[in-house]
Amino acid sequence: MDLRARLARLLTSVGFKEEYFLVTLAILIGCATGIGAFLFYRLIEQATAWAYGHGGHGGLYHGRAFMLVLLPTVGALLVGFITYYFAREAKGHGVPEVMDAILRRGARIRPRVALAKAVSSAFTIGSGGAAGTEGPIIQIGAALGSSFGQTFHVQARQMSVLVACGAAAGIAAIFNAPIAGVLFALEIFLRDFSFRTFSPVVFASVLGCSTMHALKGGTDIAIFEVHRPEYYVFHLSNLPYYLVLGFLCAWAAVLFIKVLYKAEDIFDALKVPEQLKPAIGAVGLGISGIVYLQVVGGAGVPEFFGNGYPAIKAAISPNLLQFSIISLVVLLALKLLATSLTLGSGGSGGVFAPSLMIGAFLGGAFGLTLNRIGLVDEAGATAFALVGMAAVTAGTTHAPLTAIVILYELTREPKVILPVMFAAIVATAGAQLISKDSIYTLKLRRRGIRFGTLADLTILKRITADQVRAIPPQFVHPEDPLQKLLQIADETGSLDFVVTDDDGNYRGLVVDYDIKTALLQPEAVPLLVVGELVRSKIPTVSPADTLDTVLDKFARSDVDSLPLTAPHDTRRVEGLITRQGVMTRYQEELDQQTG
Repeated sequence: MDLRARLARLLTSVGFKEEYFLVTLAILIGCATGIGAFLFYRLIEQATAWAYGHGGHGGLYHGRAFMLVLLPTVGALLVGFITYYFAREAKGHGVPEVMDAILRRGARIRPRVALAKAVSSAFTIGSGGAAGTEGPIIQIGAALGSSFGQTFHVQARQMSVLVACGAAAGIAAIFNAPIAGVLFALEIFLRDFSFRTFSPVVFASVLGCSTMHALKGGTDIAIFEVHRPEYYVFHLSNLPYYLVLGFLCAWAAVLFIKVLYKAEDIFDALKVPEQLKPAIGAVGLGISGIVYLQVVGGAGVPEFFGNGYPAIKAAISPNLLQFSIISLVVLLALKLLATSLTLGSGGSGGVFAPSLMIGAFLGGAFGLTLNRIGLVDEAGATAFALVGMAAVTAGTTHAPLTAIVILYELTREPKVILPVMFAAIVATAGAQLISKDSIYTLKLRRRGIRFGTLADLTILKRITADQVRAIPPQFVHPEDPLQKLLQIADETGSLDFVVTDDDGNYRGLVVDYDIKTALLQPEAVPLLVVGELVRSKIPTVSPADTLDTVLDKFARSDVDSLPLTAPHDTRRVEGLITRQGVMTRYQEELDQQTG
């Protein structure tokens, strides 16, 4: 008996229904991802301390300019060899690879990806690479979720939920943002807010965040904690300014996406060994750092190196007033360039922190401009930096719900919720008007993969079940022995069987999973008949049902096939519609809409 069956039987014996098996795995994934996030966090801290010490004047760097080239280059060389020889999926920002696994590989991700991504991203960020922790921890959590699913032989249709559980737990743990973790997993990966999907993702997110709290000594503070709440008071008269900021952030988000993928194209075209390309990007990063310090003076680490958290904290605090508008715009451009060099060349890290920094500097520059011309006071200028963080993030990801909630959880400042909501929606709408792909889906499109948006799901309401290719059904009767089903399955390859009475009327379905479960007790097989395995409450599909209705029936029934009835007789089954068939038809329509 396999591990999954043993656990399922254990849960049943203590009173749990078998459908809670997924929730149990979600809890385990949440805890495991929380531990993984903590180790990843410590690894980045240690790598950063070795390279730059604390405060940018210690470590190997110690204020020596040439180290701004040497340290990122050494880190990038290590990353190049790790990703090339150990797990090539670990290069880049990670989220598209997870989406690709869900779409094309049944949500199966190699376990080694988690380790490779953690180590390579720690080397990238710790050595100064301009990237964030969001992409890595999502890929780490997704790999752990997929590994649990593969270990317990979870059915294919449930694997994507476990991958989403790992992603949600990772975001919740690394950003102390459990609600945003849930929304990201549902909004980006699953596009499904049903309770069956929602509940395991919530459990994973809560456990991931709680585990991280416990390992860090119970600390529960915002990453970008706001110390002067009076600076973020919202005034209705400022709403037009936030509208303009939203559109500016949309343009910045699209520019970021285009420059990042242009950098990828340039590095892909270079005729040098693949494992050396990250080092070339690191050299460019280091040179830009040296030039920047030569212009502005000082010997610290340039603000656009690493994840940029210190610079973000300065931009959303009263310290913003110490910056000039030009310096903020220059830092914005340098961060965009640095991230493109780091990730476009094959470095490992996320795009979330760079989006936050670009948004903070753009919003800060906009706020200071309004202040210089007398439209807002000095205190009010700071709020624009904070709103810009959410707006650029929404524009790059096309996930406004996640951007709004994570901005709140990162800052715990409720006073800016209204302008954040407003600007994030404006930025998302503007970015989608300029470019239909997000920073995640563009990579998939370049591979020839379509990944629809939430708006695209309205297509399902326009397609009916009779437009989906059905497969021929195999009919059996309640009194037929199980041996007959096994013989038919062996001859035809059928997985599910339609049960009818003597008059040919539909009575239920025998599904592949129940047959496999019965086979775990070989001695009982000769004694079993179809009537003991049939699921009598499986609904049928009418040819006139739209695909959103069909998918709802799939979700409530937890099966891979549904019986398709005759047009005017719901008792007569004429075929079987599969989940894969429905999604293939949807994908064809989506290709026509976006192609």
